[in-house]
Amino acid sequence: MSELSRREAVMWAAGLAAGAGLVGGEARGDEKPAAGGGQGAAVQPQPDADLEQALKSPLGFMFSEQLTFKLQGDSSHEMVVASARGVDRKPTSIYVRSATLRIFRADAGVDAFTRQGGVYWRFHNQEGTLKFKQPGALVMIVREHDDTVRCYSLVYDERC
Repeated sequence: MSELSRREAVMWAAGLAAGAGLVGGEARGDEKPAAGGGQGAAVQPQPDADLEQALKSPLGFMFSEQLTFKLQGDSSHEMVVASARGVDRKPTSIYVRSATLRIFRADAGVDAFTRQGGVYWRFHNQEGTLKFKQPGALVMIVREHDDTVRCYSLVYDERC
C-alpha cells in the first residue's frame, strides 16, 4: 500500500465531489452549456485557489522548507524565476526586485528537474536552480537589500 499525502487526499476528495456533482447535474438535467456553446468548447482551467489565498492572506500558511543563497552582481537587476505558474495556472516568469517578496506556484511541468521539485532562476549573467521536496510547491521568495535570497515552500497552517 502506498503512502497518501494530505494534499493528494484533499485533491482526491475534491475530485470525487466534483465528479458526484457532475453526474448529479446530468441526471437532473440542469447542466449549463459551456461558453461558446456546443461540442468541443474549450474548458477553462479553474484558478489556483491555494495560490490565490496565499497572495491575499499569507498568514494562513507556514514554512515547510527554506533555501537561502546570495546573488552576485549589480543589485539593480531583477532576479527572474523562469519556471513558475500564475493564479490562472499558465506558465509565467516572476520578477523579484531587491527588497521585495513574491509568492508563486512552482511549475512542475517544464522538464524532469521541475517534476522533482526544481525551480529555475536567473539574475543578470547568472543562472541557477532551487530544489524543493514537493514538486509544484507554493513558493515565497524574499530578496533582501544585500541580495540574500530566502526561498520558502508554503503549506497551510493546520496547527491548533
